Amino acid sequence: MSLLFDAEVSREDFRGRRVTIVGLGKGRTASGLARFLVSCGASVTITDAKPREQLAEGIGRLGDTPVKLVLGPSSDDAALADPEFVFVINGVRPRSATILRALQRQIPVLTEIGLFFRLCPATIVGVTGTKGKTTTTTLIGQILSRGKRRVIVGGNIGRAIIQELDTITKDDIVVLELSSFQLETLAHSPHVAVVTNIGEDHLDHHGTRENYIAAKRNIVAWQGANDIAVLNLDDPTTMAIHTGAPSMVRGFSLSLHPRHGGFLDPDGRLVLTDGDRRTPIIAASELRVPGRHNVANALAAAIVGDVFDISSEAIGAELRAFEGVARRLETVAESEGVLWVNDSASTTPDATIKALDAFERPAVVILGGVGKGADFTELARVATKRARAAVLIGAAADEIAGALESVGAASTGLVVERARTLEDAVSASRRLAKPGDVVLLSPACASFDMFSSADERGDRFSALVRSFTEAVVP
Repeated sequence: MSLLFDAEVSREDFRGRRVTIVGLGKGRTASGLARFLVSCGASVTITDAKPREQLAEGIGRLGDTPVKLVLGPSSDDAALADPEFVFVINGVRPRSATILRALQRQIPVLTEIGLFFRLCPATIVGVTGTKGKTTTTTLIGQILSRGKRRVIVGGNIGRAIIQELDTITKDDIVVLELSSFQLETLAHSPHVAVVTNIGEDHLDHHGTRENYIAAKRNIVAWQGANDIAVLNLDDPTTMAIHTGAPSMVRGFSLSLHPRHGGFLDPDGRLVLTDGDRRTPIIAASELRVPGRHNVANALAAAIVGDVFDISSEAIGAELRAFEGVARRLETVAESEGVLWVNDSASTTPDATIKALDAFERPAVVILGGVGKGADFTELARVATKRARAAVLIGAAADEIAGALESVGAASTGLVVERARTLEDAVSASRRLAKPGDVVLLSPACASFDMFSSADERGDRFSALVRSFTEAVVP
């Protein structure tokens, strides 16, 4: 049974029709989609198996949108009572019983992002990756805004992109951050597809790493010969997903020198290349965001700018000005010689490894949350080399502690402490840190055991730090 949700539909097909949205969650996608469908003349029902009291944020986002809510355990049966179309929201398993029954009954099943791809008249740039996609998407949006075409940024960031559809024209450029959840059922690929890297994430949803990689592959799988794939040449998995795709590759690398794409030269400069043309953009030392992974992100964004004929001077100016994205290696404060950094968005071990590698300073790192089936062994090895102390919180604390023990963390002198709350973790970190250290909230885990989102977790960390430090003045 196909799980590519790509019914042939137009806006008019929803007029006067019964549409069920499966999943409300925090409501950003569901509320935006509901508003769009109502504007098309549809009668909309939203179902979610969670009780009303756990869905306050999502219900609040709906505002006065005229929809019917069917919530709680019985919603599964109600979801298929009489719909003519079913939409599944990001994070709802496409192989869930509800969705499979809808497909068996030949009810068209769609997604918000799939519908957007089908109806959008503009050129689409899509960005995915295990880490770096938000930073790269944001930076691409800023670089392309230096050109003459209007640029709209959305997808997995900002509000539901379907809400922008009425104002988008064929002359615009849409830059979309695309998660594995959005990609796994997508039967379209963007004109320009950017893949920052492919590690391991969301195994609790996808089941296996192979399924996760297969989801990511859809960003290039449907490209044609005139489309472009901007790929990380230093990541074999990223390159492997392009196998069999006819699109043109523009690669980026910190060690190789591709003929078409961008690279870091021996003098530490970011260089764009197209055949015999080589154009230095800026020195990596001029970037304001730390870490070699952000050099790679900047190269990817610069290549996209070059694809759309943005001048090298304009690309360089945007790279120099870019201060990063909130909660991604975000400097909160520096006090008494200790740098406090909010990296709450790092929800995988690989992302936290990159965060630890981004600083020359010894680290006190706050780890833990919901592990999502990840393996913490390599993170434990890196922590024993790069960190002074690890403060563990949340549901995965025991698992991380076990990984640290298995690599002999105690014998290396790494201090490991437990904290019941984030407040306790910040207090412990303040006590453990020495002048010249960095205290790094980079949990390597999702937040849902203690917070509604990684954003909430990061914002709470920043508020706690600012309560006893002076904020760094840019």
